[in-house]
Amino acid sequence: MNDDTHDAGTSDFGTADPDGLVEAGLALVLRAEDYGDWKPVAEWLARHPEAARDVDSFLEVQKKLRPAAPGPLAPVPAGTVGGMERKGELGRGQFGVVYKALDPVLGREVAVKMVRDGTALSSVELARFRYEAKVVAQLDHPNIVRLHSYGETDGAPYLVMALMTGGSLAQRLKDLGPDRRLDQREAAEIVRDIALGIHHAHQRGLIHRDLKPANILLDGKGNPHVADFGLAREVNATTTANIAGTFAYMAPEQARGGQQLTTVVDVYALGVILFELLTGRVPYTGDVASILQQLTDPQVQPPPVRQFRPDANGDLEAICLKCLEKHRGARYASAKEVADELDAYLNGGAVKARAPGFWDWLGQLARTRPEPHPHYSWEVLVWNGIILVVTNVAVYAMARYHWPSAGIWVAQGAASAALAVVLWWHMLRRFRQLPVTERHSLIIAVGMIAVYLPLMVAYVPFSLSTPAREGLKFYPPLAALSGLAFIVLGSTNWSRFFPIGLAVMALVPVLTWWPDEAPLIYGVSLAALLWYWAWAKHDGFGYKPPAPDNPPAG
Repeated sequence: MNDDTHDAGTSDFGTADPDGLVEAGLALVLRAEDYGDWKPVAEWLARHPEAARDVDSFLEVQKKLRPAAPGPLAPVPAGTVGGMERKGELGRGQFGVVYKALDPVLGREVAVKMVRDGTALSSVELARFRYEAKVVAQLDHPNIVRLHSYGETDGAPYLVMALMTGGSLAQRLKDLGPDRRLDQREAAEIVRDIALGIHHAHQRGLIHRDLKPANILLDGKGNPHVADFGLAREVNATTTANIAGTFAYMAPEQARGGQQLTTVVDVYALGVILFELLTGRVPYTGDVASILQQLTDPQVQPPPVRQFRPDANGDLEAICLKCLEKHRGARYASAKEVADELDAYLNGGAVKARAPGFWDWLGQLARTRPEPHPHYSWEVLVWNGIILVVTNVAVYAMARYHWPSAGIWVAQGAASAALAVVLWWHMLRRFRQLPVTERHSLIIAVGMIAVYLPLMVAYVPFSLSTPAREGLKFYPPLAALSGLAFIVLGSTNWSRFFPIGLAVMALVPVLTWWPDEAPLIYGVSLAALLWYWAWAKHDGFGYKPPAPDNPPAG
């Protein structure tokens, strides 16, 4: 049995550490103590020497609180706890130890969870232990470890709980060897039972916040029981900004230190557990910083179960991935829904979750608002429109007054130079790495230039004797190219660009029929579209970007 709520990648130190640097280092220390691998700590300290003092202080305190290195479970000296006779040690966590004991009154074996040394623990840790007793006392479900009683001896609190003889689910996976995977039906049954137990806690207003295989205990028949409610919080409670839980099993909003967490953080953890039971690994792996980056980046999605288990059932994979949705509103609304879906899978019924099909992918193109970047990119669009109008009015005048076609090259070259200055001043100089949307738009612009130059070569002679009017033939293919660019933008930025792109393409016959007016028609039309885009990006809809956890409709 494991009561270590601060195992691999766990953090709840309450340290004054606004950048999270020391907190990440302490999480690595705790992981090293659990797994015996101190190399990542050494590498981290080498990269962050400014945090070494805080980590060193933490290690000194830890030496005083417990033995320097974990070893085999030592025989427990004879003695009693609350009138119960201790028989042997079952497990040991960061601050607690669990004994097997005999209740002489009822003649049954129980598990007794105690702090290691009540006088050495902080008041916060003692309060957490007592809080867990209060929380578990409210719960009565066949898939939650039952609390028999609570007491204190010599100032140290202890819990008397039902004895789980099957070890933890984490140990069960470890015993499977390198494969670490369960039969699909067994995995579904285990997670269904866990979901029912955690739904019972949710109904009583509690969020577990640290669901993981180490906190799922098995009875003699292999049935799962949720344990370790030390990090549980009330549903409507506002938590501190400190990150609490285990990184690999945290929901994105929990990893960001969200203060208003809901029960769907536990739904996310159910998805991670199911993923691990099916594949032998968690969705996001790596060091603490890597896991946090993957968790909180909306562009990074969990890998499909079939990537690691080709024989995975499609319905079971769909249930798992729905639990793992980055946006909490897209997950199952309750743990009971997860249990019902797994029941449907087990009984051959219809599963509501399903893998995305054609219409789902098509629906992803329907972005009803442009990506909002009000502080810089709208200005680029405004200036781009101005440059378009000025350049094409100049080309129109050159053709009307019989200037040589070389003048068009001069005008277009000046426009390109002006646009480069605008891009640099209003956007590129602000970033070491462009945001994804802007990088995509810039790639499209570069592609436009790559095709624009051959069009100029093909249709506009660089000559002092050929009249500029002869060069106006390049406007119809230029309109077709511009329309295609808008359609490509629609796939990532704003679905309204799809009809806009088609409308620009419709200019092709117009520009062919009225070549003399082509520069004005093209320049003014494109400038108007760019200004409309700039208006929309600059809060033209009276719209503010959504909170990270709630995607915009459409």
